[in-house]
Amino acid sequence: SFRALHGCPALTFDSKLAEASQIWAEKLAKTGCMQHSVAEAYGENLAYKGSSGRAALTGEEATQMWYDEIKLHDFNCPAPQRSGHFTQVVWKKTSRAGFGRALSKDGHSLYVVGRYTPAGNYRGQYKENVPPIKNASA
Repeated sequence: SFRALHGCPALTFDSKLAEASQIWAEKLAKTGCMQHSVAEAYGENLAYKGSSGRAALTGEEATQMWYDEIKLHDFNCPAPQRSGHFTQVVWKKTSRAGFGRALSKDGHSLYVVGRYTPAGNYRGQYKENVPPIKNASA
């Protein structure tokens, strides 16, 4: 797992977060508007994939997209600006997550929503919650 690479504990599936993520993914698919919910009690990552045919995007592929922001992350910066999806994926204090996925009516757009609790990405807490890769063989 990506979190294990950084020495962070695995996440536990949370059915309530998954249910809420599914509802939000369905709203995004219905409106065609990629926007975050009003998230105060949880962290949230969004992913989108469009296609001229039927869109396909697995949860694993969405997580890979989010994790790939590691290339933009500066581990020496106290408040990174361009890697928020990556940092939420590996945020050490986050312990639970749930995911939802929905296809647009025409089948050309797919939306994935990930919600995490406790939320990550707090200014001043990156150093202790987003460690660099510790074990490249994990």
